Amino acid sequence: MSHLGKAEREIRKIAYALWMEEGQPEGRDHEHWEAAKAIWTFRNRSEEIVDHGAEDELKGERARRREQEWLS
Repeated sequence: MSHLGKAEREIRKIAYALWMEEGQPEGRDHEHWEAAKAIWTFRNRSEEIVDHGAEDELKGERARRREQEWLS
């Protein structure tokens, strides 16, 4: 499964949910698609920030442990 395929399926689900929440209006598919893309992008950027932050924290902790071992 390609990343693009997975992303498109997730965006499609979000757009459908927006359409349903708004009472299934006609002629606003582009608006729902763009809103869904923005939501998907925000969610995925947030996950990347959290993942990188946790990874950086772990690297820092490992460095502190090594430094303490050297000083002991």
